[in-house]
Amino acid sequence: MRIFYFSVALLVVSVGLAVPSSYAQGADDETGQLLEVIEVQKRRLDEQERQQQQLRRQVEALQRQPPTSPSAHPLELTSAEETELKVLLDREAQEAALNWPGSFDVFGTKTRLKISGFVELDVTHDNHAIASPTAFVTSAIATRDGIPIEGSDGITHFSVQTSRLVVETRTPVGKHQLTTYISMDYFGQFFSANPDPRMRQAYGEVSDILFGGDLLLGQDWSTFTYLPSFPNTLDFEGPPSGVATRRAMLRWTKELRRCLSLKLALEDPVGRAFTNAPILDLVDIFAELDSVPEWPDAVAALAWETDDARIEGALITRDLRFSANDEGTISETAWGANFSGRLNMPWSNRQDFLTFGYALGEGIGGLLNDSPPGAVYDFDTNTLDTITSRGGWLGFQHWWNPDFYSVVTHGQLKVDNYEFQRPEAYRRAKYSSANLVWTPFPKWLFGFEALYGSRVDRDDRRGSVTRFQFTSRLTF
Repeated sequence: MRIFYFSVALLVVSVGLAVPSSYAQGADDETGQLLEVIEVQKRRLDEQERQQQQLRRQVEALQRQPPTSPSAHPLELTSAEETELKVLLDREAQEAALNWPGSFDVFGTKTRLKISGFVELDVTHDNHAIASPTAFVTSAIATRDGIPIEGSDGITHFSVQTSRLVVETRTPVGKHQLTTYISMDYFGQFFSANPDPRMRQAYGEVSDILFGGDLLLGQDWSTFTYLPSFPNTLDFEGPPSGVATRRAMLRWTKELRRCLSLKLALEDPVGRAFTNAPILDLVDIFAELDSVPEWPDAVAALAWETDDARIEGALITRDLRFSANDEGTISETAWGANFSGRLNMPWSNRQDFLTFGYALGEGIGGLLNDSPPGAVYDFDTNTLDTITSRGGWLGFQHWWNPDFYSVVTHGQLKVDNYEFQRPEAYRRAKYSSANLVWTPFPKWLFGFEALYGSRVDRDDRRGSVTRFQFTSRLTF
C-alpha cells in the first residue's frame, strides 16, 4: 500500500514539473489537495488495520480462557464489528485452505478433511521364477528349482494392489492441532497378484503437547525408516536393504533448533524373523519358534532437513525372545543403525536429486525389505545367535524436461551366515532398476521400468530375474 502512495505522489510531482509555468500555481493547488486526500485515506486504512489487530487479540484472549473462568465475559460487539470479524475470520479460513489444498470444512465443526489417493495399474513380466509377482523382492528369487506358477518359464501379471485411499483430518484445539491419518492399499498378499485390502497407516497426532514436542499414537512408518531417502522406483518394493516397515507406536518429535529435529519412539516388537539349524548336518529338526518379546523396540532418530539436504540417522534396540516348542524362552539383545538421506543437485534448481541409505545391525533382518532371518536357534547349545546384516543403496533422479524423468537405482544386502545354517539360507542379494516416467498431466503418470535382481544362498547356489514393468497411475 505504501508503494502505491509513493507511486501516486511521484506521478503527481512529475505532472507538475511537466506543465507550463502559466499553470504552475493551479497545479500546485490541485497537487496539494490530492496529497491531502491520500493522507486521509492512509490514516483510515492504518486505523482499520489497528482495529482488526485489536479485535483479533481480544478473540484469541477469550479463546484461551477456560469456560468456567469467572472473568470469561461474553464479547460485546457492534454490528459493524461483527461484520468486520466475520470478514476477518473468513479471510483466515481461506488462507488456511490455501495452505492445505484439496481440504474442505466438516459442517458444524472446526475440522477440515481431505480425501486423496490414487488408482494404479501395474503390468509385470518376469523371465524366471520369483515368488513375489508384483513386488520385486529379491529374497523371493528361486535359487533351486522354480515352478511354472512362479514364472520359471516366464510369466506376466496384471495388478492393482498398489492403489491407495487416504483420509486425513486437521482440527485446531486451542494452541494445538490434532491430525488424524488413515491409509489403505490392496497389498495384503505379497505372494499373490490378487487385491487384498490392507491397513497401511492409522494414527492421531497432537502438536506441541509434551515438552514442546508433537505426540503420535497409532500405526505409522517406523521411526527407523526415513521416507525421503527412498528412490522413486515404479516397483513397490525397492532395494533389499531398505528399511520400509510400518508399526504401531508411541512417538514424540521435537524440533531442537531450526532444521534439526529429534524423534523418540516405542514401537510394536514385530518383524522378528527366526530360523533354526539342522542337527548333524543330515537331519533337519524343525522347531516351532514362537516370538514372545518382553519389551517394545526403542528407537531414536535425529534428522537434519534443509531445502538442499535431508539426512537422518537412527538407532534401534530390540529384545529378541522366543519359545522353542513351548519349552521356556530364550532371549538375545539386538541392535541396528540406519543412515540415509536425500541431496538435491545444485545444477538443476533442486529438481534432480540423489538418494542413499546404509543399514547395519545384528538381529534386524525382519525390518529390512528382503526380511532375512535376524537370528538362528542352535539346537546343540540351546542358544539364539543374532545374524549380522549390512547393506545400502544409491538412487538418482533426473528430469529430462518438465514432463519426463528417470530414476536409476542400485542396492545390495549381505548377511553373515553361520556354518551350521542350512545350505539354502539367504546370504546376499543385489537389486538394480532404471525407468522412464512420463507425466502428461499433473495427476496422471505413465512409466516403464527394467529391473534386475539376484540372490545367493549360503552354499553359493544362486538365481536371478529380469523384470519389465509398465505402470499407469491416476491421482486424486
